[in-house]
Amino acid sequence: MYLDIHSNGVRRKESLKIYLEKPTSSVIRQENKLKWNRAKEIMLKRELSQEQVVPIALPVEQNNNPNLPSSPPKRVDFFAQYERFIQTYSRRDIKVVSATFAYLKRFVHRDSLFVDEIDRRFCEEFLAYLSQSLHGNTPVGYFKKFKMCLERCVDDGIIANNPAHKVRLVTSDELVKDILTSSEIQQLAETPLVATEVKRAFLFACCTGLRWCDVKVLKYRSIDYERNILTIVQQKVISRSSMAVLHLNINATAVSLLQMRSGEVDDLVFDLPSYSYARRLLLKWASQAGIRKHVTFHVARHSFITNLMIGGANIKTVSLLAGHSTVRHTEKYVHIVNELKQKAVDSLPKIDLGDWGKNSDD
Repeated sequence: MYLDIHSNGVRRKESLKIYLEKPTSSVIRQENKLKWNRAKEIMLKRELSQEQVVPIALPVEQNNNPNLPSSPPKRVDFFAQYERFIQTYSRRDIKVVSATFAYLKRFVHRDSLFVDEIDRRFCEEFLAYLSQSLHGNTPVGYFKKFKMCLERCVDDGIIANNPAHKVRLVTSDELVKDILTSSEIQQLAETPLVATEVKRAFLFACCTGLRWCDVKVLKYRSIDYERNILTIVQQKVISRSSMAVLHLNINATAVSLLQMRSGEVDDLVFDLPSYSYARRLLLKWASQAGIRKHVTFHVARHSFITNLMIGGANIKTVSLLAGHSTVRHTEKYVHIVNELKQKAVDSLPKIDLGDWGKNSDD
């Protein structure tokens, strides 16, 4: 950090020998905040000498130290905060974070957005804008990134509370995604696919419920063949779930799929292409198998959970196998299972009861 000093018409910069660390944890963010407060104390003392001094590095916050001269708080630009959020974001869905920022700037239609302008109503209107502009669960996914940035502002002491905290994320039920039955999965297994690794990985996901991001990075060291246990760290929820580390029981089919290719402990189990290319291959493969459903890699996970429940597994067991942090997430599948059961009985041939069926007294 350094001071930007204006004195007698001359501008100069002076280093404070205070260095901020990359805010990768709450501990580091707290340390940065203390350093920032130290810089403000230096700034305020220098201001007593009639110099115009501004510390450069982080947005100026309100002075909460009663022993120092009070100064009016300066408005913080949320766009600048979001850009910093993007720079320090380390998870794999960084493209979603950047895309959310692009939609936020279109929504605001200005070059800046001050933090004090963001209240609950603003958040609700932004979510509505996303819902009108995007489809499926994408609006909710984007809004969650916006909400995460606001939470970062809370951690950094820029705002006291997250205005999006109580904004209800109404999802267009993700279970409207197609579900593959056991017979359809068998059809896929019997249908050739030139990209054998994509086929092997997809069928493995159908047997384990693993997401693409977890299958992609799966290594042989995670497999315990003696106990048929797979130990993984769920990439999607690594920073926010008590179920991030998952010890997953695997069946004989999953073991056979794993053993189709050998490797050292630190080798990847699956040699996979990019997600977008794998997605195109899956759609073509499903079509060749005669399956008229929009098959994506995540359909394998939905199919795994749904087929477990259709098979009679209790909801607590399914929740543990799926790596859900609470049963509440698994309960969403009850609805789709009931619908499938209804469709199954509705598919039975109709019995013509004739005139006898019209007379309730016979």
